[in-house]
Amino acid sequence: MSPFELNKIAGAILFAGLAAMISWIISANVYHVDSAHGSAAYALPVTEQAEHANSVAEAEAAEKMVASVSIDQLLAVANATRGEKIFKKCGACHTTDQGGKNKVGPNLWNIVGRSVAAIESFNYSNAMASRGGSWSIAALNEFLANPKGNVPGTKMSFAGVKKDRDRANVLLFLQGLSD
Repeated sequence: MSPFELNKIAGAILFAGLAAMISWIISANVYHVDSAHGSAAYALPVTEQAEHANSVAEAEAAEKMVASVSIDQLLAVANATRGEKIFKKCGACHTTDQGGKNKVGPNLWNIVGRSVAAIESFNYSNAMASRGGSWSIAALNEFLANPKGNVPGTKMSFAGVKKDRDRANVLLFLQGLSD
């Protein structure tokens, strides 16, 4: 191997190292990460029980207690117009017209108070068909929060409406879809 080729190899290695160092310096200046965190946008109410919880189980139970607001309280401040906007995601699979056709999911006209798996023209999953009961506001709230967790084996692929307020808005909209 000639000395000229060794110089080219050494130059390439030095250039690669220099490029890596320059990239690291630029990215460290552009994407500066502070270890200090800012304050929360809003403070969550915390009970004394949650502050003094000694075990993980007690802390989780206290967190659920603080975070849980009844669906009735949420419905009292819900907005059906917002619910209709949020429902547009659901409109890909469901119709809301009186006497409307089923799509991938069943028609949701008159859903509140209707028996589960009541539309004969729709092919429900075995899990949903065997669920029983009726679609009360509370039952819809639980189902829409986590469809697969609430009815394991359901055909509904939607992950659910995670925000309580959004779910209450959708429920108020669905409640208005009746005779």
